[in-house]
Amino acid sequence: MKNIEKYRNAFIEALELDENEALEELALGESSEWDSLGHMILISTLEEAFDVSIDADLMTEFDSYQSGIDLLTRMGVDFVNE
Repeated sequence: MKNIEKYRNAFIEALELDENEALEELALGESSEWDSLGHMILISTLEEAFDVSIDADLMTEFDSYQSGIDLLTRMGVDFVNE
């Protein structure tokens, strides 16, 4: 499975979203699913899926679908060359 698919699936699983939902527009606090509890579940799901550890400082940077991709890319996850 490609990393972008793992990333998308993590959102669907953690936030209990519909598979057909446009995830690219999601942002923390702008949907009922992605509240503070959903954020912690999503972080945990991403850490498990990509075998990374997202510390408290990095958690605050992760506030949108795209910012999560940017964060994981900085942590060594490759979304480009799959």
